[in-house]
Amino acid sequence: MKKHGLFAALLLAMLTAGCTTIYHPQTVDIPLINHQGDLRVDASAGLSGIVWPDVLTLGATASYGFTDWLAGQAHFNYGGNNIYGQLAPGAYLRLGEKGLLEGYVGLGMGGAWRDEKSKARDTDTSLFGRYDYSGSFLLPFVQGNIGWHDLANGHIDLAVGLKTGLYQPSFNYSQFDKSGNLIPDQSYRYGDANFLVEPQFEFRAGGEHVKYCLRLSFTWLSDVANGGGGRFTYDFFTISNGITFAF
Repeated sequence: MKKHGLFAALLLAMLTAGCTTIYHPQTVDIPLINHQGDLRVDASAGLSGIVWPDVLTLGATASYGFTDWLAGQAHFNYGGNNIYGQLAPGAYLRLGEKGLLEGYVGLGMGGAWRDEKSKARDTDTSLFGRYDYSGSFLLPFVQGNIGWHDLANGHIDLAVGLKTGLYQPSFNYSQFDKSGNLIPDQSYRYGDANFLVEPQFEFRAGGEHVKYCLRLSFTWLSDVANGGGGRFTYDFFTISNGITFAF
């Protein structure tokens, strides 16, 4: 009986926490700016998840080379129950004919929210009515990119990026019984800062001005799994594909 009770408690935790996703890895374009006046505009769709995808987002990125070393970037994405945007000035350095090194310092802002009917059962085996969560976060960050552009006679770009930052959340979680009444001891607030590590891989293929782009990004947050009564979680990976335009 004890084993069954433990299993039920673990299942409950996974079901209730598994849907309270407060962050997903960002697949911001790694632009590989290589000259003054270089403008890159990217549009993409991404799927995020922990084991399998459960979040769809649509995003856009614009990057520009202001001088022969100074660049800047703006990004925005939206997924129905989540939103994120960032601005980042940066610098780039050409490494030979094809190689590039980029560095950005930026600030991201986002939020997530959900109101769901729960299929899980509590310890008294009575059905929840629903659970709600909502909140926002700030993400100051630095990111370094290295890549190679115009390989294979100008048709292929390859790049790797690494973002590190401080994820600063402010989220609330509330659980209601089947009559719609708030369950006081099932309400949580989460506001502890997390160290974030986010590697990203990018592949582009196409012509001089238009390329198809595939990106894969992963995230590790240092504290989410321990905070908010164990009710919050984050997606581990995002895979996206889209089109990048070079002007």
